[in-house]
Amino acid sequence: MSKITSVEKRQLTTLKNNAEFTSCFKKLIFNNKLTFEEAQYILTVALIFFRYYNNDKRLKGYFNIAYYIVLKYGLVNDDYRPLYDISLQIGFYPISEFILANNLLHEEYLHESIINQEIRTLYNNSSYIETVEQYNTSKEILERISLEDSSYIAPTSFGKSSIIREVIKQNDFSKIAIIVPTKSLITQTYIDIRNLELNYKLILHDEMFNGEERFIGILTQERATRLINKFNVKFDILFIDEAHNILRNNSRNHLLSRLIMLNYKNNPNQRLLYLSPLVNNSQNLKAKFTSEGQIFQSSIKHNLKAYDVFYLDKRGVLSIFDRFSNESYELDKNSSFINYIITNTQEKNFIYNYRPKNVELIAKKLSLLLENIENETLVNISRTIASEISEDIDLVTLVRKGIIYLHGKQPTILKEYLEYQYKDILNLKFIIANSVILEGINFPIDTLFITSTYGLNVKDLNNLIGRVNRLNYVFQSSLSKLVSKIHFVDSEEFTDKVSNMRNKLSLLREHTFKDENKNPLLEGYNVEELKLTKDELIKQKEKDNKLISFTEFLINENDGSLENRIKHSFIENNIDDFYWDIESAIPLIIKNFENISDKSNVISTIYEVFIMNIENQIKDYEIERLKNEKARNYYKNYIDIIQLLSLKDKIINTLNYFEAKAKDINDSHLFIGRSFGEVINPSPKYKNYEYLQEVYINLRGKSRQQLANISLVKIKLEEDFVSFKLKKLITFLYDFELITKEAYFLAVYGTVNEEVINLTRIGLGPSVTKMLKENNQIENISFDQNGNLTSNDAFKIFLANQSELFKFEINKYIK
Repeated sequence: MSKITSVEKRQLTTLKNNAEFTSCFKKLIFNNKLTFEEAQYILTVALIFFRYYNNDKRLKGYFNIAYYIVLKYGLVNDDYRPLYDISLQIGFYPISEFILANNLLHEEYLHESIINQEIRTLYNNSSYIETVEQYNTSKEILERISLEDSSYIAPTSFGKSSIIREVIKQNDFSKIAIIVPTKSLITQTYIDIRNLELNYKLILHDEMFNGEERFIGILTQERATRLINKFNVKFDILFIDEAHNILRNNSRNHLLSRLIMLNYKNNPNQRLLYLSPLVNNSQNLKAKFTSEGQIFQSSIKHNLKAYDVFYLDKRGVLSIFDRFSNESYELDKNSSFINYIITNTQEKNFIYNYRPKNVELIAKKLSLLLENIENETLVNISRTIASEISEDIDLVTLVRKGIIYLHGKQPTILKEYLEYQYKDILNLKFIIANSVILEGINFPIDTLFITSTYGLNVKDLNNLIGRVNRLNYVFQSSLSKLVSKIHFVDSEEFTDKVSNMRNKLSLLREHTFKDENKNPLLEGYNVEELKLTKDELIKQKEKDNKLISFTEFLINENDGSLENRIKHSFIENNIDDFYWDIESAIPLIIKNFENISDKSNVISTIYEVFIMNIENQIKDYEIERLKNEKARNYYKNYIDIIQLLSLKDKIINTLNYFEAKAKDINDSHLFIGRSFGEVINPSPKYKNYEYLQEVYINLRGKSRQQLANISLVKIKLEEDFVSFKLKKLITFLYDFELITKEAYFLAVYGTVNEEVINLTRIGLGPSVTKMLKENNQIENISFDQNGNLTSNDAFKIFLANQSELFKFEINKYIK
């Protein structure tokens, strides 16, 4: 924390010692009208704070409290003149425009009308008015991006899509990549970019590339890296979405760092545009082994939105928290967890908990106190889930009460369907979710209930709060949405007995966030700053040196020997994470090439190449399972049959297995992972530490409904294992000609039909493409010159008669 920030916080804390200020300010917090004298006093104080900020822009806390006072006064006293005047002065033009457009006050003078007309002309961005900061930062980026790497750092909902569109339209970039951190963001970003109609071929998968000279790739770092290594693509510009992720020390962000390095090596004139709401100093994003120049940072420092904070502690004591003075004011002593949430709900409510199991439990608890909503749309959604997914899962009844839940352990198609419905259906009032909500589409959210703060730092909290009342929703209805209601709801059941949320509330006082650079592949990384013990520091330095050494090998090694090619592929695709020491494992893997018995049997080849004779080298607990013949038989069946099934059929298949296993007197335990694990079930078959944790559940005694809900988790676990681990090994085997092309296509796409494969590459699931083929509909859909999926009238007639879930998946991609 800087010296100025510490002084500033101390000064704000002392405000509670001023009786007159505290009396007036409490009235604003409690939404009680001020008298004329009180209003004069508190607004004068706000002007003084603004004046201090104007003299020293580091005093952002003074700006925040001044703006909060003026905003709350306008809303509480229904007097918008001060807010209007301040908005014009500080460039919050969307607010001044809203006030006039909704007749909250009228222009009094001719010069006022002339000024507002000039604002509408200059700051109009198609469908909305920009703030002066939005306008200036956009202008800066557009001027600088052709000259140097840049970053656009802005709160959520401050026009990221607009920046991407204008950068592409105003520059002559041919090969463009928008790098998104997760596959779930590919679809949303694809739809956003497609709607911009930029006249580029759109590519979502490395195997969709056909030598195009002009394209936009909406890609994960893995797919973008394969485009570079497989086709020698040289991207002109990389847009790095959610760029703050690169500061983390994990394999996916190592891949992202290496992607930037690889593209720089191929194209030293590359441009990078980092996009994030959560970066303080963009120099911290700079990858090693790239250009020596600075990253130009364009930041929006001020947010139009403010928020009020409420805290319900474990005793049921409710208070309102003043984040400026760090003071709490008691409101009630007899509130309970669920009742409090229900009492304080608005139209659209987000309940956050970090653990997927708790997400589901909260949804069930909430549903017990709510009646069914008599609404035909909700009935139809419930029927769709029952008929097309499973009638036994909780969501069938939860939806009828206006509740959905989301977490990373749900099958993708179900998660995306629920997201889509929540966004558009007003009567879906509650979304209970973990951090997965930060990686998907943008939702209408009126209020936030934080039911656990485990692992949340100041940036995470601000990111969560930023999801509430996105600006496009605020200016559709009422200025009251500019002040979000944020509820911290503590409990022993969903937090824990020891932690105290009150400690986290103090983090909300921070307005400058130090970047925690934990990625050894970034220039600004310093292991000494990680606050490790002496032994931890030694181990971390060893890991860092190994990571950097592997990265240098990946970027610079040109020796084409078989051993080096394998090492290169392992590092590029993070297969090196599957083994304790790849330098020892690779010679044994090469020797195992001689063991291949059938190049058309993918699973047996995986065992014969990657596992046989080197079991002790395997570090990854999921890969370790493949030394077990039963596991190999299961995954052969999965690749051959199960991955082609609809979600409904997968659940039926899984439920039948569960019910049989529940009756097994020898072993009714199922591995389900840490998120839903309940018991420890040690097995002599596996040595990995992971299997000694609470990662199993006992299926015996579970109801059919419980088993159905567990089946969703199990299906997602298998989807992720196959997609993110098994298919890496399958791709390696194909690249090194250790399996046939037909075996590769069948394992990865479930077909050898090129037309069907192209549909799968754009994102359609295997069960959907299978149905299209079986109904002779492939001939009725095609790709236009920009890679968009289009259809004829015959297909539209066919689609109109299909199930809702099928329509949903098709309509995501067909223009």
